[in-house]
Amino acid sequence: MKTIPIEIIDGVLRLPSKVQIPPRSRLAVIVIDEEDPGFQVQAVADAGGAFGFLHEEPELYSDTDVLVERRNPRFGSAR
Repeated sequence: MKTIPIEIIDGVLRLPSKVQIPPRSRLAVIVIDEEDPGFQVQAVADAGGAFGFLHEEPELYSDTDVLVERRNPRFGSAR
């Protein structure tokens, strides 16, 4: 499986000129309207299922693992 950027020009899907799809392939298209206020990258990732295995994984790190001396101040204060 590979990801191919597809453009939509005047409502027509256009593949990049050098892309060739084998004859017995299936094409799945996810339409993302980035102007939609409900658009969330997480929803797209969840719909694809690529990160589904993480639901069964234990949490490896928590806030207690943060070392104050190694904290990046641009990402908030230490707890």
